[in-house]
Amino acid sequence: MSSTQLPPSNYVSVAWDIRTESGGLTITLLHRAGIMSQAGAGHVTVLTFDNYAGYAEVEKELRANGRLIGDVSLRNVWDWLRTESIPARTTGASTAVNAAFSPLEDTENFETTERAGQVLSRTRYAADNLTVLQVDHFREDGTLMLSDRRDFRERGVTGGRRIVLCDSTGAPVKLWKFPNDFYHWLLDRMYGTIPTTYIVDSKTAVGMFVGYRRRNALTVHVIQGAHIERTTPEGRPVLYAARQRGIESIAAFDLVATLTKRQRADVTSIVGASPNLVVIPNSVPLPDPTSIQVERPVNTGIVVAAFVPRKRVHLALEAVAAAHPGTSDLHLDVYGEGETRLRVEQQIQASSAQDIVTLHGYSTTALEQTKTASFILITSETEGTPLVLLEGMAAGCIPIAFDIPYGPSGIIRDRVNGFLIPDGDTASMAAAIAELQAMPAEKVTVMRRAAMASVQSFNDAAVLKLWEKELSSAWKHKHAAWWRALRKWQASNSARKFARTAPEIGSKAPPAPRR
Repeated sequence: MSSTQLPPSNYVSVAWDIRTESGGLTITLLHRAGIMSQAGAGHVTVLTFDNYAGYAEVEKELRANGRLIGDVSLRNVWDWLRTESIPARTTGASTAVNAAFSPLEDTENFETTERAGQVLSRTRYAADNLTVLQVDHFREDGTLMLSDRRDFRERGVTGGRRIVLCDSTGAPVKLWKFPNDFYHWLLDRMYGTIPTTYIVDSKTAVGMFVGYRRRNALTVHVIQGAHIERTTPEGRPVLYAARQRGIESIAAFDLVATLTKRQRADVTSIVGASPNLVVIPNSVPLPDPTSIQVERPVNTGIVVAAFVPRKRVHLALEAVAAAHPGTSDLHLDVYGEGETRLRVEQQIQASSAQDIVTLHGYSTTALEQTKTASFILITSETEGTPLVLLEGMAAGCIPIAFDIPYGPSGIIRDRVNGFLIPDGDTASMAAAIAELQAMPAEKVTVMRRAAMASVQSFNDAAVLKLWEKELSSAWKHKHAAWWRALRKWQASNSARKFARTAPEIGSKAPPAPRR
């Protein structure tokens, strides 16, 4: 990694939130920030935007469990703003600011966020108890820092946003009607005119960077997951609602990276030729192949996944239960936690699989178990380049995966280095598990070694070289007249192509439960 020469710049990795129990996207983001730091990027900031008070503890825990490496730190925009000195307006607040300023009263119903007994925010919700209508943020000295009201037109009904910044005394001084304008002011104040590379993985945060054009700012969007939910009978793509803004606005970014060639082709089919669109896979720290015990029992399987609908963990249990009657001593270890745990437990009961499945809960060291497990099951609806797939194969754990967009089919060669199963076909997955159990030991060893060999190109050094090449080109081209003309054409062409393709937009996911 020492030979990599990343362009000189501030490096900011943009997430919406980070938690110690966060899954693959967060682990990938933190890993990339760490190896970039070690490869010459210097200090890398992981920037978060959610209203969470415990980031000091999160950073400490991530560093302790090895997720945060190198010169990398977490920075939350609200904690940062609390350190800023906002002077009073010499002429006082304008009429518009005063008219928009309506902070929460002590008598109203709200939830508070506190740290060490100090109130940092108050949040008012709609009648559904999920939709946020107002958030007031406070400094640690108790003064009001900012009031963000989202039902300005009619109280109790989302519509009309007013964000009011207060000076150090809590008096209103500045107003925004659109959140992106506020976020752009925030970024400008945070990083000034220093060259800064923003790498945006979060589909929640990507919208705020669509219109962020600064001479000193290089905006990079990494499309970590699938963007197409399905295809209509007429052949029209259905975009995930959360991905719409990022896909439709490809031309707004200096650089956009997909994880696979297949994904890049699918993006291009919707927005047309995109000179700023490249392929950069995720990387994983690969173990020394000589440290892997290739000969191991074939009867142990593993699942490492969050218990959320998209991961479909219950299908893995269905498959292993169906495979069990024809095999001996088959066992599946499941690592994960989340909202669908009840369904997972019900599937275990329905399949009478209590003796062959163990639920271990969430573990930061779950992937270490791939060094001893024989096979790993991948049952997600969609993936980018699944971290669990790469790390599992690198450890000699044979993948048995549904053929989904986009990762598995780009890595797995069916019955050569793993098994690629028709999407959702648990009977075929069960048959593959049984087939693996019945294989001659020497054939299993060959497949295990093939799995290990096939992910060697995802090593940190190789992927960093790609980042060096693409970031250097993006900074070089950013201010060139010919590149600006090409990008102007791209924006126009993308808009026409998007209109002709007319993709449908999938249903929006329900609001996330309050933490």
